Amino acid sequence: MNIIKKLTISVLVFLFSFFSSDAAPGDFVKDVKIPALEFHFPEIQEIGKDPNTRILYLENSEFPIKTLEITFYAGPSYNTKTPFELVEIFPEAWKKGGTSSHPGESFAEIWESYGSKLRVDSDLDAVTLTFSWLSRYDQESKALISEFLKQPIFGKEAFEIARLQLGEQIKRRNDNIVGLAFRKANELVYQGKVKGKSLSLSALEQLKEEDLEEYYKNQLLSSRRSILVSGKWSQEEIPQFLGDILPAFSGTPVMESQGSSPEELHKNLKQKEIKNLIVDKANTQNVVLFLGVGPAHNDKDFYAVQVLNYLVGGGGFTSYFMSKIRSDKGLAYSSSSHPVFEKDHSVIYFFTQTKSQSTMEVYNLMGEILGDSTFSNISEEELKNAKEAILNKFIFLFTDSVEILRNEVRFREHKMPKDYLKNYRDKIQEVTLADLRRVGKIYFRRDKLTAVISGPKSSVSFDLPGQKTIGPEDPIP
Repeated sequence: MNIIKKLTISVLVFLFSFFSSDAAPGDFVKDVKIPALEFHFPEIQEIGKDPNTRILYLENSEFPIKTLEITFYAGPSYNTKTPFELVEIFPEAWKKGGTSSHPGESFAEIWESYGSKLRVDSDLDAVTLTFSWLSRYDQESKALISEFLKQPIFGKEAFEIARLQLGEQIKRRNDNIVGLAFRKANELVYQGKVKGKSLSLSALEQLKEEDLEEYYKNQLLSSRRSILVSGKWSQEEIPQFLGDILPAFSGTPVMESQGSSPEELHKNLKQKEIKNLIVDKANTQNVVLFLGVGPAHNDKDFYAVQVLNYLVGGGGFTSYFMSKIRSDKGLAYSSSSHPVFEKDHSVIYFFTQTKSQSTMEVYNLMGEILGDSTFSNISEEELKNAKEAILNKFIFLFTDSVEILRNEVRFREHKMPKDYLKNYRDKIQEVTLADLRRVGKIYFRRDKLTAVISGPKSSVSFDLPGQKTIGPEDPIP
């Protein structure tokens, strides 16, 4: 042991002496060539030509795992008469119902015994299933997936459990003061649209067990599909695998979801003549939320809106909202903004959570920030920093292969240009101060926005223009 220690010390002394005798610090690594960090856009492969079934594949052989995600476009946005409550309970009932050979929770037990994962989600647009499994259990997994898709059971117990869970969520939803503000904001701007409807206990109670089976057979099986394939696959095996597991079409799919043009949404906000909606809810905290209608995802103003949003409220602690409302004044628990882009419009939300007694101070301060003086005084340095921050985050779009595929599907659904991602950084860099002033006046200015305030009405001035007060479960007047 002593010999080894002496030898180690001698070698270290020799190396230290060698590198420090005549060489400058760092000379011993100056000839080491470090390759430049290169970024290559992932090569997504599209498989097949079926217009009703989009199949996208991205290889990822880093781990012996396969992932398959299937999205059925069968939500209320595509079938507007379908109750949202039915689609909400459908995933839980599907998972808990099991299959013909593995009824109830026995399916989940055998699937998880292989170390596999299963998620079933739904929203207004679709029902999505995500299967992940170890590639060495390919045959077992294929048989289970096929049975889950083709022979599901929607039994009474699964139906009742799913309905009970959703009912409890609806009963407790007003406890979340932030969620309450956003729910009422969407009811206001999306009046008459599927996105403007909220879950209802009365509608939930009207559902019957057989409604799940009907929805599965008559809508889900006849819907358009997107299939994402990632992990340790060979491209050649995918068509046969999918052919073995997918249920056959049983009808004609609805190709387009319900749209909402900016003009329609502007009309919704104007015709009610509501500029300030107060949602009266006893609470020690309030939410002040401004919302406005923005451009479609593929609109030329998209990039300028992204940059200005970063400066106003999307940039975390560096944004005007956080620095002026929280850091300078100490008035906010959180304060931010974010646009939600859809294929034909967007809605921009400006949000602050504060104490009830500081509601009006926050309301006025947010209004001041969302004004021409802010947009016209943005400096070149601020613009440069905002662009750099946005571009630095760009790489994170490509860290997860399944997420890459999900983004690609979203871009295609929104009819984005084929070279959208390749040109994204250049388009952000092209944004000018004049662009920020222009989109600020169109989309961000306070007088173009509608306010929703959730919290006790006693904390809000009674003389706000266009003021209406409702309860958390009242419809928009």
